[in-house]
Amino acid sequence: MSRRVAIVFDKEFGERLATLAMRMPVWIVESVTNRAAVSEAWNRATEWPHISVTVFRPTDDLKHLLSQIGHPQRVDVIGLPLTDEARDALHVAGFTKIAETAEGFRAN
Repeated sequence: MSRRVAIVFDKEFGERLATLAMRMPVWIVESVTNRAAVSEAWNRATEWPHISVTVFRPTDDLKHLLSQIGHPQRVDVIGLPLTDEARDALHVAGFTKIAETAEGFRAN
């Protein structure tokens, strides 16, 4: 599988979802702010079928989400610090290259 996936832990990501969802599938944390943006993305998906947005509970951790997503070649994580626990979860999922970004980190 050669796809990229974004996992968004930022509860205030909101309107930025529209742009991100046009580029790659997105898993986003449930929140009041994000819910409105998710609804809009799902509406847009009727015209743009490549849009894929999945909502997850705030109690879900990175390890659990990676096990649900499958095996993308790259994961962009937004709104989560790169901790030892996050590194371990990424390594268990098979990612070997991890780099911090302005909003979180990227693994491939």
